[in-house]
Amino acid sequence: MSKTSELLFDYLKNVFYGNKDAELNLEALDEDFTDVGKALVYFTHCYSECRTFASTLAAGNLEAAIPSEKNEMAASLKSLHAGLKHLTWQAQQVAKGDYSQRVDFMGAFSDAFNTMIEQLSERHHKLEELVHIKTRTVVELQNAVLKTMAELVESRDYVTGGHIERTQSYLQILIDALQSTGLYADAITDWNFEHVLQSAQLHDVGKVAIDDAILRKPGDLTQEEHEKIKTHTIFGEEIIERIKLSTSEHSFLEHARIFASTHHEKWNGSGYPKGLKDMEIPLQGRLMAIADVYDALVSVRPYKKAFSHIEAVAIITKDSGSHFDPALVTIFLSVADKFHEVAVRYTTHDSALR
Repeated sequence: MSKTSELLFDYLKNVFYGNKDAELNLEALDEDFTDVGKALVYFTHCYSECRTFASTLAAGNLEAAIPSEKNEMAASLKSLHAGLKHLTWQAQQVAKGDYSQRVDFMGAFSDAFNTMIEQLSERHHKLEELVHIKTRTVVELQNAVLKTMAELVESRDYVTGGHIERTQSYLQILIDALQSTGLYADAITDWNFEHVLQSAQLHDVGKVAIDDAILRKPGDLTQEEHEKIKTHTIFGEEIIERIKLSTSEHSFLEHARIFASTHHEKWNGSGYPKGLKDMEIPLQGRLMAIADVYDALVSVRPYKKAFSHIEAVAIITKDSGSHFDPALVTIFLSVADKFHEVAVRYTTHDSALR
């Protein structure tokens, strides 16, 4: 074997056996073999890039340096690297709940991966459905308990049936109007409207602390009795605050607390219990003020007859800016016919509404 052949053979042997320090002395080669030597050196460089890149990929490192663009030997490895990076991204999307991802470049592995995603998707949807059913059941139970509690409170002061449903319906009408007009949009952006409407049932819960003799009195209240009945707003707030101490669910209860404590406040500050005025009064309280007063006006009480819808609208209009938020009164006037429809639908004993 010639010296040149021996040098080339030893160089290739060192390269393929992983000797990173392998070098080829081109000046020692016969002149006719110099170009061959240069080609082998370039081949070695490309081979080394591929070997290092493949080892790094095998170790799971997808951030390794990619072989040079001119290295055609690495084309398949580059394609595999791109596929693995995309597969990693797809797996991350699946982890975030995007089960639409599909793999189509790795044969049997793709089939297995796609089957796994389909099974995860199916299990996720079943779990969602189960959680929805359980949540709905809990909410329905909660609402039933709330309604029963509120109806028990109402039964103590001769409030006619349907008050809860009617005030909830009035609130729904007002909230829908707020959404359609954009009025107070910032205030209601974060509201859970189901929580708002359900919590409104507890606006008079504080009446459980008021004596029956006062609640059931058929005639006018004395000044002292009137002051005592005003305290139902304070008791209501205290009751709900105590409930909040026993649960982590505060969104619903916070709405309930606001309804209970502020629905008798007046726009001009003459209401109770705190004498809040205009925007100091939370929006929930300003909305309930209209809903509650309208229902009281058009309903029969032991101490009064029912006002007609027209009379009730006139009273609320007159008290705009004194008792009620003027902007909300404008909203109320735009949907007053819907209030009337609710009152007629729920009230079966009041001829004035027919």
